[in-house]
Amino acid sequence: MKRLALTLVFVLGFASLAFASWDKCQGCHNGKTAGDKAALTAKFKSAADFIKASKESKNPMMNAVKDKDAELKAAATDLGLK
Repeated sequence: MKRLALTLVFVLGFASLAFASWDKCQGCHNGKTAGDKAALTAKFKSAADFIKASKESKNPMMNAVKDKDAELKAAATDLGLK
């Protein structure tokens, strides 16, 4: 039973990490609701700029990620920003 529980925690942990990056953002950042991947990479030249703008955004939809530095860094990496 312990082995099953540990396996489940391990698998779910990796699944949540995979969902913590750009995958979580692209639901809204689809080009209609908010700028898509191409628009964001054209607008932000560095990960620091992207993270700063995300944290300073006045859009209430961004409140869900403003305090999640790891997710913002992962999204910036997935966007190819350095």
